[in-house]
Amino acid sequence: MSDSCKQCGAALCERDAFCTKCGARCETSGDAAAARRFCTKCGATLAAETQFCTKCGAEVHGRAGAPLSAAAASQDSARYAAGLRASVESAAKDDFPSPSPPARIPKAAIIGAVAIVAILILAALVSAVHHARERAQEREATENLEKSVKNLAGFNNSDTRGQASTSSDAGIQKNLAELQAAANALGATSGNTGANSASSNPKSANASPPASAKPSAPYGWTLENGKLVPAKGPEDHPMPKADPVVPVAATGHQPHDWALRYERTAGGPEADLVVRTGDINNLGFGWPPGFDPFSGKSTPGHPWPNPDKIPQGAPDGTDRIMLGSAIDPTESLRDPVGYGQRAADGYSGILNDCDLPIPGKPCRHRVVSMPQSIELVVGDLPATINAVLFQIFADDFQPVPMHSHFQVSLNGTRIPTFEYAINALDQSGPIGKLLTLKLLPEYWPLLKSGTVKLLIDDPTTKVRDGYAVDFVRILVNPHKLKYEVSLSARVVDADKSTPIPAATVTAALESSATDRDGKCELKDLPAGLVIATANAPGYDENSVPVDLPVGQAGNAEIRLHRHQESTAALEQSIAQTGTATIYGIHFDTNSSKLRPDSLPALNAVLGLVKNHPDSHWIISGHTDNQGNAALNQ
Repeated sequence: MSDSCKQCGAALCERDAFCTKCGARCETSGDAAAARRFCTKCGATLAAETQFCTKCGAEVHGRAGAPLSAAAASQDSARYAAGLRASVESAAKDDFPSPSPPARIPKAAIIGAVAIVAILILAALVSAVHHARERAQEREATENLEKSVKNLAGFNNSDTRGQASTSSDAGIQKNLAELQAAANALGATSGNTGANSASSNPKSANASPPASAKPSAPYGWTLENGKLVPAKGPEDHPMPKADPVVPVAATGHQPHDWALRYERTAGGPEADLVVRTGDINNLGFGWPPGFDPFSGKSTPGHPWPNPDKIPQGAPDGTDRIMLGSAIDPTESLRDPVGYGQRAADGYSGILNDCDLPIPGKPCRHRVVSMPQSIELVVGDLPATINAVLFQIFADDFQPVPMHSHFQVSLNGTRIPTFEYAINALDQSGPIGKLLTLKLLPEYWPLLKSGTVKLLIDDPTTKVRDGYAVDFVRILVNPHKLKYEVSLSARVVDADKSTPIPAATVTAALESSATDRDGKCELKDLPAGLVIATANAPGYDENSVPVDLPVGQAGNAEIRLHRHQESTAALEQSIAQTGTATIYGIHFDTNSSKLRPDSLPALNAVLGLVKNHPDSHWIISGHTDNQGNAALNQ
């Protein structure tokens, strides 16, 4: 190929087929020129049999190997030159070539999308209006139901106070009709399919219900399929009946033994005699994986036991909620101001349906929650007794924060040390824990009857402190326990905070004397909650509960007050624990005649009794350790 254009003389590259200045075709010779093809638009070399230029896309004229005619070459040269000039002019006019026009969306697709969005917006508006209307109807129905309940409560309130007019019955019927209509309207608007149950979260028992909560039907009525209908009577809910008391000896196979509702094992590994009532199953909720109730650890929180689902055959007094016998479930209506000053825990919520009593129809939940004695068949005792322990798996006792006062008795005899232990509990959750209590020797004769009935009750305060018991065990002459812990105790003067040496500290079956720093250590104590008691000459005895879960070290500080037997001191003790201890009443050995130095203590007791003329008092005492047992008895 020439190095310069023969027409205009411009310099050419070997690859150029046309002059880049004038567009003249470059001359070639030989077969190479005949075989090569060039794009007539951009001049790019073309491969054989190519129909379109791979550089600019122009259609190729002619076939491979055919030389161009002079006329075609001239025409191609003109086209190339014109194209080149257009490109140069365009480049001079714009720095960059114009972009290709974007693809256009079909109008039908745009119209369809707009229609779908419009339909969705319209549906959302319709749904919002519908739900707003439903909520308004539900609020109105709820207000009508609550108003009807209050009206009905007002009539019952008047009847209880003896101030009802002769039209009370008609008024009650009218209010019941209004109540049923309101409840039916509520069921129609809310889609409620049954009576509402209490919350299973124990910590929210006293919280206000959410705005969307449905009011429960009053006692004697229930909601079924959105309709208020009379509740089933007591005959439709048979009272729980315990299995016959037939103790069975343990086998050593834990699943079998813990499922026993009554156990009596003589000569076993735990004690010379073990007696138990109540299966070991955490009120029917079962134990978490790996949990051992004898380890002294508290259970995780669990739901409330259902008073309508007490396990079939459960022994009396076990696996159920109990509330003090002094509680009147309708008192909140008769005396709302007075009742409002008393506390109530979550378990007591089972009495809510008793607030509106139906004449002649007892409140079943009040009946099933009455305290019951837990019966333990002891049978024949070992020939020699050197120690007796009671173990109670107690659940949700809260006397510390709620100021309830529990009494604990065996066959009708109150056991003050047991009472102190129970009244030291604060088991919100609800949770359960094992209590291990030492039965003092003066109460061992109670076991000789062959049957022991343990009763836990609060018959005085009317505080709604619900509680439960999973099982009770008696261990006579216990052996080494499965879980044992130690306790470090310190005894100090309550007023001076100075140590009290030579004080005696007792917990479970162990005792120890304090050193000059008021300290001592007790070992081999049962895991769980134990009561550490300290006494010293000239001081009032005092006890503290000590939580001793396995794997943890226990510590206790016991503060003792100088003994005073004034009426004020007795009043304070009664207010705190429900009992008062008196040491100033003295007798000579072998005599029942009071000594003259007993007069100050007797006057203090007299002042206490006079300050509470409507109270009934229980006075108990015991002999000293002088003389033999037969003489003291």
